[in-house]
Amino acid sequence: MSYSQILSTLSTGKIAPLYFASGSDHYLYREFVSALRSSFQKRYGGNADLVQRWGVDLKAASDVSALLGGGGLFSTANLIMLHEIQDAGTGVKTRLAELLSDLPPDTVVLVHYSISEFRKAKWLDAMQRISQLVTLTSPEGSKLPAMVASMAEQHNLKLNEAAIYRLIELSSGELAIIDNELEKLSLFLDEDDHVVSRNLVDRVAGAIENAHVSHFIDAIFSRDRTLAVQTLVEIDHQGKEGLPYLVAMLYNCLIQLMALRETPEARKSISQGATSGFFLSKMGAVSKNYSMDELQKATRSLAELDLQFRLGSMDTLAAFSEWVSVAV
Repeated sequence: MSYSQILSTLSTGKIAPLYFASGSDHYLYREFVSALRSSFQKRYGGNADLVQRWGVDLKAASDVSALLGGGGLFSTANLIMLHEIQDAGTGVKTRLAELLSDLPPDTVVLVHYSISEFRKAKWLDAMQRISQLVTLTSPEGSKLPAMVASMAEQHNLKLNEAAIYRLIELSSGELAIIDNELEKLSLFLDEDDHVVSRNLVDRVAGAIENAHVSHFIDAIFSRDRTLAVQTLVEIDHQGKEGLPYLVAMLYNCLIQLMALRETPEARKSISQGATSGFFLSKMGAVSKNYSMDELQKATRSLAELDLQFRLGSMDTLAAFSEWVSVAV
């Protein structure tokens, strides 16, 4: 099934016992996880257990054997989400493939492989054969306008054609950023506004000048901690909505850098998505400035930071600056 068909099926309450999600698009993965969790909770109720683990934290085969033993004593079911499984040990992945072929009836598992290009491995083949496959690849540029219009509808917005193309331009076509900007537009609109125009997009979504974004990304790429923090301060002075916008863009860049560290063929996959040529032209060289371990740690901590920003539980500028001081 296509990505949209899978989401539609989840909305009806039908859940497969095993999902294998592959790809690095943060927005698509977040949307799928949200749909899966919602459908799971509706079906199994409030006593259902949710367990999340990251591949890098799974070292031994016994780590997954315990996870897949079925629901707890007082739970109605178990939803187990294993993120970025490619980072787990080889023994873990082999054992996981064996266990997934015989899941307990009260267990639903999501395995996430955050690289678009597959390696040749027996455990990968085994998982894909028995799973509902979920592809998380950013759409080609020609398909973006229709997708943006659909995303806008989810925010109860209607954008005219000029507004759609302007939003794509300002965001460099990154879905996570587009979603953030649509959320801002929905909060900004008056009840009398029926159609979002290009001018309104410029007023609301164009909160960060592209030059500032470029300066910050360049500073991260070149490991210039001082310039990165200085740029954060400048962006923060323009408005508090600027830094969460930047988190989404940076997260996507880190995912792509990890893909390029993993395999040179990832460049082809990334170039077929919505990433701008400006970033792509630098990715290959920049990926060598950071080890895979550094990129993995930075990505995980940035994802946690993004969650805290959305919950409003910390000072955005101070927390983001601290992240830069550790990651860069």
